[in-house]
Amino acid sequence: MFVFVDALSIINVDSNVLMQKCKNLDNLSPAVRLKKYLLCDYDSTVHPNYPKTTNVTLTLIPKHIDFEEHNATLVVHSSITLTWNDPHLTWTPSDYSEITYIQIYNWHIWTPDLIMTSFADILSDEHVLPLTRLVTNSGEIVFVSKVKFISKCNDDFTYWPYDKHECSITFISWMHIGEEVNLLIYKDGISMSRYMDDTTWDFKFINSTRVAKKYKCCPDDKFPMVTYNFLLTRHYGKHHSFIIIPAIALMLLILTVFCLDLNSIERMTVASLNFICHLLCMYVLQWTMPYNGANSPNIMLFYRDSLTLATFAILLTALIRKLKSMNTEIPNWILFTTTFVLSNNVGRFLIFNDKSKITDTITERSSDVPKSEMSMKEPSWKHFAVIIDWLFFFCMTITYVIILIVLVPVG
Repeated sequence: MFVFVDALSIINVDSNVLMQKCKNLDNLSPAVRLKKYLLCDYDSTVHPNYPKTTNVTLTLIPKHIDFEEHNATLVVHSSITLTWNDPHLTWTPSDYSEITYIQIYNWHIWTPDLIMTSFADILSDEHVLPLTRLVTNSGEIVFVSKVKFISKCNDDFTYWPYDKHECSITFISWMHIGEEVNLLIYKDGISMSRYMDDTTWDFKFINSTRVAKKYKCCPDDKFPMVTYNFLLTRHYGKHHSFIIIPAIALMLLILTVFCLDLNSIERMTVASLNFICHLLCMYVLQWTMPYNGANSPNIMLFYRDSLTLATFAILLTALIRKLKSMNTEIPNWILFTTTFVLSNNVGRFLIFNDKSKITDTITERSSDVPKSEMSMKEPSWKHFAVIIDWLFFFCMTITYVIILIVLVPVG
């Protein structure tokens, strides 16, 4: 019984102390008197404008980013500013030594409960929400917090290293419907003035949108949400040195193979080295490029197709060499084709100006007969081999043009 009475007296004492804190304010400093005046009987569990709507304005201030390519996760280190009006937190500055603003701990007053959607997370630098709010004498509350946003992006590495990724950050009130707490954005709702450029990615703000969405659980209620859309574009400068320029060099090297003498050792050497270089480049790309799901990046498709052409160049060189050394009688259709090519100016220009390829096809029987005329009258397997060689040179060129048109990104 004694214990019970003693406990009751303690409660009464504490209650008296609390009442004194709210009412007996004469002997306190102006700042303390103001704070106790504002927080006396304040209920932080009810939004301040109840039953009317509390408008909360959101502003995002990105500072720097980190983009994790292996899981397409965007980490935005930024500050976030929320402003709203609380009619319970107003005062006359002249009554409190002209104090026009005061800082109050967040657990003492009502605070908007914002979350992020779409596979994202919010982490503050202190791992808790900001500790203080700035309250002005008009009841306007402003707080700025350093926060790290983790968001999932729509990753697509098809055009790597010219890839672009669309990312978004969506805010929504977790506990309140739109009739209670209404999220708003002022102008674009973002400030990029403090953003520090990233060395790998160009981070650009696209737009911000506000929508009021309904859910199956609450068909009669609307939940406003604010979405910020961003575009990540890779800085591809360094990739030109070890990815793009080698690809162009290997493409030109394949075409050079068809311009060399069929019987020369240099032709087969260049073709073999070109094949090996393709394999090395593809091996480097395997460890450099990020995964792209079921779709292969276009640069890998280019090396795949170019490797196929490099292999074909080696096989074709061996085949044409064998064809050139044949001594059997030429079939009529080959004779007709060769004669047709040699009978026009373009064919004669390509074949008889390529002295390295047909030097051994011309034998001097008479000094009075031009070599081109004599050779044109005697089509052989050697002429046909040169025609095939030039034909595939043009086919290779056209093939590469088609590959580049299909795989190179527009713009």
